[in-house]
Amino acid sequence: MELLLLLLVFPLVWPWIARYKWQAAITWEEMTLNIVICVALTAGIWYVGVFTKASDIEILNGEVVGKARERVSCEHSYSCNCRSERYCDSDGKNCSTTEACDTCYEHSYDYDWVVHSNAGDFRINRVDRQGVSEPPRFSVVQKSQPVALAHQFVNYIKAAPESLFNKRSSVVEGFAGQLPDYPDQPYDYHYVNRVIPVGVAVPDLASWNFDLALLLRELGPAKQANVVIVFTKFDDPMYARALEAHWLGGKKNDIIVIIGTPEYPKIAWADVVSWTDNELFKVELKDALFQTGTVDRAKVFALVRTHTLKSFTRKPMSEFSYLKYEIDPPLWAMILAIIVAIGGSIGLSWYFHREDVRIFGGRSPRTWR
Repeated sequence: MELLLLLLVFPLVWPWIARYKWQAAITWEEMTLNIVICVALTAGIWYVGVFTKASDIEILNGEVVGKARERVSCEHSYSCNCRSERYCDSDGKNCSTTEACDTCYEHSYDYDWVVHSNAGDFRINRVDRQGVSEPPRFSVVQKSQPVALAHQFVNYIKAAPESLFNKRSSVVEGFAGQLPDYPDQPYDYHYVNRVIPVGVAVPDLASWNFDLALLLRELGPAKQANVVIVFTKFDDPMYARALEAHWLGGKKNDIIVIIGTPEYPKIAWADVVSWTDNELFKVELKDALFQTGTVDRAKVFALVRTHTLKSFTRKPMSEFSYLKYEIDPPLWAMILAIIVAIGGSIGLSWYFHREDVRIFGGRSPRTWR
């Protein structure tokens, strides 16, 4: 924030200098216009950069509640009825001709094939241009099927991770190459694989992922929760801290279950990572998982379900809003903001020095004919 305020000094001060230097050529109106345009553009670029840096994806879970073919406006436009139009400067000189066209559409309407769920709606791709024919993928969608959808949100932690994880970099380095990417990419429209083996052979991995999706049909709407399960070959519980730092604590609705099983299916240790303020929830679930002794799919899911419904509370991202004052935009946004703040302000002053620009009254520089 301090950098932005410092950057805005130039577009706020320079127009006054230009007005003093070229007062016969630059009006008060033009000076004000220079300030407003450059300050607004500079601040806008800055905050777009901040939003880009803080933008993140979380997974919302639920089930299919219905589907429908919906009639929508046609999306396939083309230029038509093209013609030449001539325009001149206000004094009737320096005329030129340009081509102008109308916009026409291929169809009167299109069809979208929409699936409705209690986690949000999604569309199945058309198999023809207008969407008249029913897509085979739409035909197989059934009510109550599990749904996992990517949802964009502002993650202050992602944008300012140093505030919470700067002391754990050495832990992450200790497990370099053994920390998987966060599972936030749906496939086949509404499925996500969230059971991740790291150096462990899980023979029924597909069943784990499907059963977890079925479980989240309930936990998603009831507790706004998303569950990720990681099996690791490491017998060192510090792996959980490394993964927590690597994933920046997960997303605000996550329950990340980490099970150390160097001799699968024997459980050497267990841990739970979540942003929830209910620390007892994490401790009780961790202890219950460890006490099972061996990995059993039915038991693991039963424990996750019981403890989540009993005491999990999603932590809202608004509680981390204090971090937004520590967020600086990416380098490209900073460079562009500097160019606009300095170059734009000087450029507008030079333009106003050469051209008479009037917003409130006065003649327009061009008259269409």
